[in-house]
Amino acid sequence: MAGVELKGVASREDVVNLFGSVRLGDFMLIENYSTVGSELTLYALLNYAYERGLPVLVEDIFDAFAGYLRHFDVMNIGPPLEHVGVLKIGGVDELGHVVDKIQFEADPTLYLQKKERAIEKAMGDERYVYIVTGFERLLGFQRDVKGVYVIVNHLGETLGNGRRMTFNLIEGNVIKGFSTNPLPLLEGVATSVVELHDHGDMLRLRFRKSILTLLEGRKEVFLHPFDVVGWW
Repeated sequence: MAGVELKGVASREDVVNLFGSVRLGDFMLIENYSTVGSELTLYALLNYAYERGLPVLVEDIFDAFAGYLRHFDVMNIGPPLEHVGVLKIGGVDELGHVVDKIQFEADPTLYLQKKERAIEKAMGDERYVYIVTGFERLLGFQRDVKGVYVIVNHLGETLGNGRRMTFNLIEGNVIKGFSTNPLPLLEGVATSVVELHDHGDMLRLRFRKSILTLLEGRKEVFLHPFDVVGWW
């Protein structure tokens, strides 16, 4: 971000506080524009939830989560997965503990109805972390803006769910190729927004919305990828 001074490298505590700022009923939108930001975020988030005894349900849209797991193998890192269930939306690559599979529906209303029933069946009354991967793929299949509005409105309706804290990991560079950019709509309903960018050999986190003074009032922080891996 132009004009923002680098005020040091973020610590493990900073990352933990960042995730901890998301409460039950909140929705954090994480926009990745970096090389390995998605993988590092997912790695840290899975470890964070594991340490706190929180079950995780991952929505794997068109094999996005499976792709990240394969990237973990290449990076030679292995986050804990015994607390993680996978809800497959389309796709064929079944990695991890798949708890349910939903056939892709062109009608977003049908997809959302099936998804919520599957979530209820898998999680019941538990409090859990809900991670959405591949959301840009779902948006890319929408025939018109109306479909995007249906999905965004649904996200707004799920805010305040006392059992679920949601992290939506989206690849911003893919979204840039869309004829209509849905990010402003998503940012409008999200309770917090974080952007991930490459900064030399570091990762830059820009806080776009509702992070308040979480990290000493900083608008952005920087991370060494090797530090993140070493913390867990």
